[in-house]
Amino acid sequence: MSDKTTKQIVFDAQLSWLSDKKGRLTAPEVDSSLIVATPKEFGGEGNDWSPEHLLLGALSSCFMTTYLSFMQKLRFSMLQLDCPVEGKVELVDGRYKFTEINVYPKIVIAGEADLEKANLAMEKTHKYCLVGNSLNAAIHYHGQVTVAATSPVDNL
Repeated sequence: MSDKTTKQIVFDAQLSWLSDKKGRLTAPEVDSSLIVATPKEFGGEGNDWSPEHLLLGALSSCFMTTYLSFMQKLRFSMLQLDCPVEGKVELVDGRYKFTEINVYPKIVIAGEADLEKANLAMEKTHKYCLVGNSLNAAIHYHGQVTVAATSPVDNL
């Protein structure tokens, strides 16, 4: 049995500059690469993924993977998960930084029977999301779990 208090995990990524304000991001165990560039707000073209978008995407995708883990542990299923994220960057002490991030996860489940488990998974995900726990910006979760609408049965 592994001891969670001493476990270390190492992830790698490699950036290779391409031209102008663009680079290619790769990782040894990942099949595809990403083109990353300076965002329009800082003098780039604004057509590619920026470090700022990647940070928000990392938080949103970490929410998803953590939620899926709790969904499996709590033994329920869902129909849909969407997780929009919005981050505010401000100049603080002469340096730009993310000061506030709002996460808007929306979960749709099939029936009322799983509502309590789905909400518990939401709470646990807020607490245990690795990327969220690694950021110093204020993170506000605005989670919503809803039960899918059932369509009326035709009585033909």
